[in-house]
Amino acid sequence: MFKDKKILAGGAVLFAAAFWFYIKPNYMDAQPPVVYTEEQIAGAPRPTVILGKPISGHGPTTNAPDGLILNLRAPASAPNYVKAIIALEFESEDPPWVGVKGPALEAKNAHFAEELQPEMHKILDAVATVVGSKSADEVSTTEGREHLKAELIEAINHHLPGHKVEHIYFETFITQ
Repeated sequence: MFKDKKILAGGAVLFAAAFWFYIKPNYMDAQPPVVYTEEQIAGAPRPTVILGKPISGHGPTTNAPDGLILNLRAPASAPNYVKAIIALEFESEDPPWVGVKGPALEAKNAHFAEELQPEMHKILDAVATVVGSKSADEVSTTEGREHLKAELIEAINHHLPGHKVEHIYFETFITQ
């Protein structure tokens, strides 16, 4: 009889351990799937890549550390240039980045920029082509810059499979 009690107690301990480590976390503590409201999704940060600025935490490896310097359409005798830092805001990731901010947002954006790196030459070419087709007079007005943004979005999205730019922001835009 004494051996049977040890076996019975050992079986009870094994059952309790199996319940605690395998059954309880998977079935009793299971969380319902996260469902975000339209308002949360609309307010969530979007993946953003900044052209012409160092990628934070990644040292000198960047597309242009002091801003992009691009030629504007002008006669060869009097060339015009634009120096710009351009933020490209892409469509929302799945799942959306609801509640992400600070260093976590910087890390996600750096990871997104690394993911986009193989396509960066296409993005920079599209930017250079579109900006180079404009004169200083065309981009000196608010309406001209808004039109330039729309053209840049169209040109960049034409070359990028899988990612779409939703908004463009000029952090710096200086013509000379």
